[in-house]
Amino acid sequence: MLTTTEGKESPDSKIPRQSIEGKDRIPNAAVFLKRTALEFLQILFSQRAEGSFHYDQDDTKSDILISDIHAVDIMTVGHRPAIIAVRGPLSWSGPGLGSVESRNMRTGDYIFNDLLTGSVALSCISREGIEAENIGHLVFNSFKFFRPVLQKYGFFQIKSLSIGAEMLVEQEGADDKTYIVPIQVSALIQDRWLMEDTAARQLRQIIVKYLFNV
Repeated sequence: MLTTTEGKESPDSKIPRQSIEGKDRIPNAAVFLKRTALEFLQILFSQRAEGSFHYDQDDTKSDILISDIHAVDIMTVGHRPAIIAVRGPLSWSGPGLGSVESRNMRTGDYIFNDLLTGSVALSCISREGIEAENIGHLVFNSFKFFRPVLQKYGFFQIKSLSIGAEMLVEQEGADDKTYIVPIQVSALIQDRWLMEDTAARQLRQIIVKYLFNV
């Protein structure tokens, strides 16, 4: 049975994708986008004074919740302000399998260099409309002003930012009202990987075998 070897991310990536907190490499671009956005906001809000949207990893001490949508009970979010992240589509478009950056003539290995477009939606939530607006304002400006810092961790470019209109969400049977201000962050992520010659040879064998057996 013939098998193929996936292209490996080049160990000497010019813009390595890594977490801000632990400096861990994150080869998966989809995971990188949301995780880094959350870490960035958690670090930023942890520097704020207590009582002013201060974030703490200890939920009992934190003024604001900053989390992935899958790691939180949305029904309990209304008890305090929150920033909830949801990753949007990650897309690639180009004429071929990336752009060839270089080739090792001795081994036949290729290094490809490409750009992916991804987005992350950040919902700024509060029981008060003006508070949701203020949180949205902070998040929007943070990604705008700290763009050079994010680029050091793997964001090739912050492509666009948008802040949506305040929305009111009313839960059936509940008196509490929840206001949401959505933020959309669109970014270019460098995708740079190594394709070993052995994988290319195996792929050619699979293609030839398929063509002559149909």
